Amino acid sequence: MSPQELKRLTRKYYGYIFDMESSGVEILDMLFVRDKIQRILDQSLPEDKIPTSLYERLHELDRVLWEERETFLTVIGEQEIKYARQQHHSPRSHWWWYLDELHRPPQQLKDQYDRLAQAFAVATD
Repeated sequence: MSPQELKRLTRKYYGYIFDMESSGVEILDMLFVRDKIQRILDQSLPEDKIPTSLYERLHELDRVLWEERETFLTVIGEQEIKYARQQHHSPRSHWWWYLDELHRPPQQLKDQYDRLAQAFAVATD
């Protein structure tokens, strides 16, 4: 996938993050969008030239999601997130599916984005 697709999905993720009080269905879609973003990041090659600003934006959106986890859980419900996670077979590495179980933010997030940005990003948009 291209950096353009990553940019499009990041904009969609942004919309969901800042309209967290919508519906449980939209919250679930947000989780699937975040999965797609992660898949693109995991499959990125140096020649994909993903802008550093995109990594920074994603890190910021993940931080906001973490901070808004109470709203997230209120909207979707803890039983629904557990059921959806089980049906989707979400790996633990996709922490956004486990906001009901985590008690502190995943420590490695910023380090992971920094490493990816250094390895695969370009300095300008």
